[in-house]
Amino acid sequence: MKTILTTVSILIFSFSNAQFIEKLGKKAQKSAERAIERKVEQKANKTTNDGMDVILNNKKANAKNGSSSQNSSGSKSADKNSDFVPGSKVIFEEKFSQDAESDFPVNWYTNSSGEIQNINGQKWLQLSDKGSFTPNKITKLPENFTFEFDVTTTNNFNFYSTPLNVVFTEKVTKIDNIWNTTLRRKEAVIYNVHPSNSLSAQGRSEVFVIYEKKEILKNKVDISDFNRNNNTVRVQVWRQKNRFRMYIDGKKAWDLPSAFGDANYNQIIFFIGTYKNSTDKLLISNLRLAEAGEDKRHQLLETGNFTTNEILFDVNKATIKPVSFKILDELGKVLAENPSVNVSITGHTDNDGNEDANQKLSENRAKAVAQYFQTKYKISSSRLEIFGKGESEPLNDNASAEDKKQNRRVEFVVVN
Repeated sequence: MKTILTTVSILIFSFSNAQFIEKLGKKAQKSAERAIERKVEQKANKTTNDGMDVILNNKKANAKNGSSSQNSSGSKSADKNSDFVPGSKVIFEEKFSQDAESDFPVNWYTNSSGEIQNINGQKWLQLSDKGSFTPNKITKLPENFTFEFDVTTTNNFNFYSTPLNVVFTEKVTKIDNIWNTTLRRKEAVIYNVHPSNSLSAQGRSEVFVIYEKKEILKNKVDISDFNRNNNTVRVQVWRQKNRFRMYIDGKKAWDLPSAFGDANYNQIIFFIGTYKNSTDKLLISNLRLAEAGEDKRHQLLETGNFTTNEILFDVNKATIKPVSFKILDELGKVLAENPSVNVSITGHTDNDGNEDANQKLSENRAKAVAQYFQTKYKISSSRLEIFGKGESEPLNDNASAEDKKQNRRVEFVVVN
């Protein structure tokens, strides 16, 4: 009996000891797994941080060496010969000045993540992958507007990483803060930029147009000014009713006359796909949305005529007021860039004063406009025909001050 009890005790002890050892083994295994997970996480964080150190250090070094092409406001300098004209009535600006570094900006929406980075004193929003990023304070997009922002990338941005996509569309419900499929919205204009185009030294851009929930346009172009060697640029968009134009540092990449439809465009969304490498990052900064005026430069070429009462003169003289130089410069650039275009310039007056004097005054004012083009833009006189109509062709009956203002005008007509 004693032998049996001893044997049972040994068996119980052995079984308990085995269970204890098994539990210790499981704990050891879990501890090892947790250690591995921590190492992987630390490695991933270090890789990402190293990638951000590269972009921060390189951009700081570039600024120190004077190789940056940024202007005093922190944004990239645009091409001086560009036909892009920024809107003058600012609707929205975002420089992230009130947002803390490493935080996501308070007035934005995202279904992903992001954080503010400071590069040479300029704050940037670093965009995480697989998400949409929407500025909440943009609630209306006028028929004529300009939208601009700076974009930069980490160095050696991978060809297979996501481009930066930008959407102009109509928000109807809260779920529309997320851009998850092109066919959920009735209308949209989408474009993107990427600094790598396979093995070439250029970048690339695509554009898509959605109408009645169908993709009706899709195209792709190479862009030389945004690439791995020049990975910080200013992207500019100019909407003129249906027309969509997109520029990189003032150089036109897209010009689509029928991109925007009749939707109530009221939202801008940035969206990001997947980064191929953990070190790849896209960052945006210095956003500006502004209402724009009429596109005077292109109207002359596209319709063949343009009439304005914004060219002002001294009273009873043909001396052009300096306030008129802006519109004259816009038109002068059109003539300089299109040497095959000839125009007639016709001056008109209201009915104040002597009819003969008004006739002569209208001719002299047309000559003054032509002289401006000849002097500043070297336009040959053979391309400019001068006429004066005086008060003979009024647009109305000159019954009020506003009527007379409309009648004091200069008319341009293409005569090729």
